Amino acid sequence: GINAEYGERGRSDGGGCGVRTVDMSPLIVLLALLVVKGTDGRYPFDTCNPGMVNEGWECNKDNLCWYGCQKGYCWSQCNGVSEALWVGKEGTCNTWWHYFWSIEWCWLYGDDYGETPTCETNSDCIPYLYNECSG
Repeated sequence: GINAEYGERGRSDGGGCGVRTVDMSPLIVLLALLVVKGTDGRYPFDTCNPGMVNEGWECNKDNLCWYGCQKGYCWSQCNGVSEALWVGKEGTCNTWWHYFWSIEWCWLYGDDYGETPTCETNSDCIPYLYNECSG
């Protein structure tokens, strides 16, 4: 699931997407490429990552990214390290990558790059699904 360590609100690390508590060395990335090389065909290019289907999140069917309301703020799945391993349509989230059963994600900007929108339910985040990551 989402691990709060990966993307606390208010971080000043320049925003972006990724698993922020893990330094992915080139060796680990190479091993990941070798492990998943033969598994790409098992995962669809038309739905969000099926490995995360029971987390209570919503699937944005336009870009295949999971999204939701976490700790009262809107977030979305994104591609950080997984971008290098993704062979799906450009602009879509990786549908097979997970790191210890956590996906890469980020807090979303509000309107006009404002504060991360607050929410009570996943559906409160729908107006912000296509906004950029704020961190």
